[in-house]
Amino acid sequence: MRFLFLLLLCAVMCSCTSDVFHLHQTETMSPQALRFLKQNTPPVFDSPLTSATVAPIREEQRAASDAEREHLRKTLLSSMQWETIGGVPVVVLVPKRISGESQGKAAMYVHGGGFALGNPDDAYSMRLADLLRLPVYAVQYRLAPEHPFPAALDDCLAVYAKLMESHGPKNVVVFGGSAGGNLALAMLLKAKAEGLPMPAALGLSSPASDLTRTGDSYFSNHGRDPVLQWDRLMEYFALAYAQGNNPRDPLLSPVYADYWPGFPRTLITTGTRDLFLSNCVRLSRVMRRAGVDVELRVWEGMFHGFELIPDLPESEEAREEMAAFLLGAWP
Repeated sequence: MRFLFLLLLCAVMCSCTSDVFHLHQTETMSPQALRFLKQNTPPVFDSPLTSATVAPIREEQRAASDAEREHLRKTLLSSMQWETIGGVPVVVLVPKRISGESQGKAAMYVHGGGFALGNPDDAYSMRLADLLRLPVYAVQYRLAPEHPFPAALDDCLAVYAKLMESHGPKNVVVFGGSAGGNLALAMLLKAKAEGLPMPAALGLSSPASDLTRTGDSYFSNHGRDPVLQWDRLMEYFALAYAQGNNPRDPLLSPVYADYWPGFPRTLITTGTRDLFLSNCVRLSRVMRRAGVDVELRVWEGMFHGFELIPDLPESEEAREEMAAFLLGAWP
């Protein structure tokens, strides 16, 4: 009888907790964020990614974002030019609101998209260019599965090395999100190994710092993150990029790297619903223990990549905070 009573008590407590959570959820999130949560669920795939299966996904993604990207180009940018830097295509985004203090300074952007999707001239890069008021060099790295690890990493490092030559390390900041955050971290790890200097600051939005599905949020936020899940989605992106390499290699999962006090000051943003929340928490702890000046900001109720959503008050505030952090590299 005592056992049955405890089970009943647990059931009642769980029910009450659920009701209270729902109430607090509506009180602590914007109506726009709640609407996004209700209207969206992660896409899933029937099989691992191949060149044939990923091509239509890329086309669909481009088509879906074309109108917004064109609007942002006209509204926020004075110019957008393609260049080849270090043998890699790069789009240079110059904002209309450019600061006189930005002379000689630049930001390097590494886009997300699971290593297989995405555009360098995405909404996040253009909005950050506007907020930073300086040119953003966004890398069009090679994509998996056609070009697995370390192709994307090599492309990013080639561009980074040239920006170090042309601008100097004190005049460059780096930012990236999701898979782009992974690549930005791996790029700086490899840069150190090759004797290259570090940038002035690093901004990471929900970085995919662990491709091994290690961490609580891979499981606790399954079904709570409206954008991302592991099964039949992130697992396929990870497979497409790693393709037989050890996923615990720090250049694939930078949470396992050895950081050092001279690593650039870093801001990591995530949300309580983000599938990569544990990635971000663990990464910040690893960095802090190594003496890195790192800050972790966890947004209430937010999900993977929320900074890219155009009409969320939380997204706008997070972008402003990221820009302010990066600009803080130059007192």
